[in-house]
Amino acid sequence: MKKRLYIIAGEPSGDFLGSFVINKLKTMHDFEITGIGGKFMEEAGLKSLFDINEISIAGITEIIPHILKIKKLINFTVNSILKNVPHVLLTIDSPGFCFRVAKLIKKKNPSIKLIHLVAPSVWAWRSKRAVKLAKLYDHLLTLFDFEPKYFIKHNLKTTFVGHPAIEKFENSDNVKSNTVLLLPGSRTQEIKLLLPIFLEAVKSIDTDRIVISTLPHLKPLIKSMLVSQKMEIISDEEKKAALYRTAKLAIVSSGTATLQLALSGCPMVVCYRLSWISYAIIRALVKVDYISLVNIILNHSVVPELIQNDCNADFITKIANSIDIEFQIENFKKLRTRLMSGNIPPSEKIAQIVKDTEVAPYSATIKEAESVL
Repeated sequence: MKKRLYIIAGEPSGDFLGSFVINKLKTMHDFEITGIGGKFMEEAGLKSLFDINEISIAGITEIIPHILKIKKLINFTVNSILKNVPHVLLTIDSPGFCFRVAKLIKKKNPSIKLIHLVAPSVWAWRSKRAVKLAKLYDHLLTLFDFEPKYFIKHNLKTTFVGHPAIEKFENSDNVKSNTVLLLPGSRTQEIKLLLPIFLEAVKSIDTDRIVISTLPHLKPLIKSMLVSQKMEIISDEEKKAALYRTAKLAIVSSGTATLQLALSGCPMVVCYRLSWISYAIIRALVKVDYISLVNIILNHSVVPELIQNDCNADFITKIANSIDIEFQIENFKKLRTRLMSGNIPPSEKIAQIVKDTEVAPYSATIKEAESVL
């Protein structure tokens, strides 16, 4: 009998991770895979229940107008899972959405094993989430080596698996070109806030070529914001990876892209903005000194971070023109070992854990599950 996996990723970074898992599982075991994902997971063969851009929203106040819609999508997702009656539900990141889905599934069909990939950043804020997670999930898989200790103490089975980005992005000794990359984020609201600032800043940076790296569905929005049509927009993943290895500098929104750039040896300036209310709330709660994953993992100020007021064209230009490229590149070399768990590639380790998860007999047949919808 085929083993059923239901997989959920609610934002582009999780979609990227999910695609590695699906591709690896397809080579390892006879799985029937359904769920929710974006471009990457669909390219790996998943037919998504709905477009993940409907739930990919950053910030606190930013999510308020979408609450009712997201609540409907949570119920829609729960009903879909109960109809499929999977052996394992693998949720990836997106705690606001995934944890609510998992909670309802645990209540309605506790025989479904719950695994979560990407630990919530309890080391940065809202540490009590570790307790809640321990009561909800059967297994937590972390991307970073310093995270398991925060969850194991609450008796949650936790495994450091590493970050699949190391399987795709690799540094090279290529001579750097005079290209500047702009990565304004993977969400609409991020692009609207950051891209105008990035475009103004790059006017005073010495470069022969400006390239904006984005996702396919965001290209129309970016094109509508450009004054000069000479700027290039790329969404092809192979072209991105090649440019990350050769660009002299990236101006990037804080997120997974910072890791991808660092693994490729691309110097960067990290920027971010939220609404003032969201920023004030998060600032009052956050306990770490850095926002970029590069600095957090290395526990050192390797890449400059410009947040809120400091995220302006003048500051970005000033920092970009005085950046210590060699210092960044030398420190980036330390990242790869921190993102690898032993000699097994992260995607293989994740897939193996999913494959080996022992499943209990179903507490409901498909017909019985439909009866509770």
